[in-house]
Amino acid sequence: MQGWAATMTALAVVTALLSLLALLLRKDKQDADIWFAVVSGSLAMSLVSPWMGSAPGWAKWAVAIGGSSTCNGFWLVSRALFRGGRCVQLRHVGMAVGVALLIAIHRGNSVQAEASPTTLLIVNDALLTLMSTSLLALSFLEPLRGWSGQWTLSERRFRLAFVVMYGGSILSTTLTGALADAFPALQPLRGGVVALCASSMIVFTHFALRYRHRNPLPAVNRKSSPSAQANATPCEDDARLIACLQHQLDVLQVYREADLRVAGLAARLGTAEHRLSKLITQQMGEKNFNQLLNRYRVAHACKLLAVRDAHENILQVSAESGFASLGPFNRAFKSLMGCTPSAYRARCLEDGLRDCAGGEFSQLRLD
Repeated sequence: MQGWAATMTALAVVTALLSLLALLLRKDKQDADIWFAVVSGSLAMSLVSPWMGSAPGWAKWAVAIGGSSTCNGFWLVSRALFRGGRCVQLRHVGMAVGVALLIAIHRGNSVQAEASPTTLLIVNDALLTLMSTSLLALSFLEPLRGWSGQWTLSERRFRLAFVVMYGGSILSTTLTGALADAFPALQPLRGGVVALCASSMIVFTHFALRYRHRNPLPAVNRKSSPSAQANATPCEDDARLIACLQHQLDVLQVYREADLRVAGLAARLGTAEHRLSKLITQQMGEKNFNQLLNRYRVAHACKLLAVRDAHENILQVSAESGFASLGPFNRAFKSLMGCTPSAYRARCLEDGLRDCAGGEFSQLRLD
């Protein structure tokens, strides 16, 4: 069993270090990525800590300090994932740093095997238990905060998966720890289970970060800004609302805004998000809001691609049309037009059809 625990710990340490490397190399880092990079590095040190019996004292202290941003750091990750990076403010970082200090003192004291417990250390351990338990509970509750039926099905499933995965990991390590305290022979099992849960959470969190990159945080409960309220155009009946929507798309070309969300557009129109979504799907015959945006964005891209010697860079055409990156642009374009943007432009230039986008896309919007 000792060998199994050592193997699982080594695997978890490698997983944590690979996670740290992948996050450092990521170009489009969000706040959640940065906080999880800190957690990954700290988790690697934390897992190594129990295996440093013969290491020099300075190395033990370094690992004790470096491994003090695990549960407290993950609380910041959870907060950034489910509230947005701006919700991780200085006071939250200060709280996480305070808990890190308590963890460092606790682990640093364990380095001194012969040190007798003092009142200060007893108080430190009591505070650590209280604070770490609180942050674990907050991390667990973050995905459930403000639960709304207006969220997409994938968003609700994502949050429930986070709750199950995170809660299962905490429950498994807690029960194993209790059993190991009652039955010392199970101590090696404890280390292996902790390492296994750590590896699982690292892998799952990377999937969570990837999901959040592709599916920005829903804005169901956000209050619209004063400027949005000032520019809102109240539309009570469906016909007027559709006319206002068409004005936003055809005249103002709001689809060229890469960060446009259905909640933001609903605020500009002075209506509820769920009502706008329902109108788009039931009255306009679109699959969803994103499909509507993609049609307009691809139409705009077709016009740019059909003009000779203009916007030679496909990435520039993508950005000009409202796509945040090249991958979604290529996928949406091929899905709607049946070919890649490069092939479409080559065909237009070869045939000399500077306005080739017009006829094809006017029909495509009606499909």
